[in-house]
Amino acid sequence: MKARLLCLIAAVLLPACAGPAPAPQAAPPQATPAADGEEVSVVLYRGLRVLPDSVNAIDWSKNSFGVSGNPPTLSLFDAMALPGIPCWLSVTVDVPPPVAPQSVGSLDIPNPPPGGANAGPWPVTFDNNPPGHWSIAKATIGGNSNTQSSTMAAAVFHAMAQNGAATIHDGAVQGCH
Repeated sequence: MKARLLCLIAAVLLPACAGPAPAPQAAPPQATPAADGEEVSVVLYRGLRVLPDSVNAIDWSKNSFGVSGNPPTLSLFDAMALPGIPCWLSVTVDVPPPVAPQSVGSLDIPNPPPGGANAGPWPVTFDNNPPGHWSIAKATIGGNSNTQSSTMAAAVFHAMAQNGAATIHDGAVQGCH
């Protein structure tokens, strides 16, 4: 009787202690294969901030689109792998194969570009430093300063999100909008 009772208790309690099985993790996005000689589509991501004192409203200002570095660029990644980023924006670029460091993709942007930015398409360079890193040169975006280029990039990507050319994804927070 004791053994049967012990087995019954173990059968009830042990699964509850273990908790639910972890959700399977999706593989990072890869380039979409193309026929020989055709460009491939690569999904790139930009981490976004949320406005303080909001319920996960995206900060569509220069704060989410900082152009920096030497030479100054706007960074994107081929995966949402950086921890703690509240929200993500994804865009698709077309790249001639094979996709390898120093590949240059083409990002279609709204025409005419909002915010006084330079016309597109914008070249996006894969430097893989750090791994998965792509960048858009400040000169491509336009502007006389990093701050001005950041503001222009924010206007372009916001317009792309509004017209469906870019997609918003939840990151460390839920309900990004």
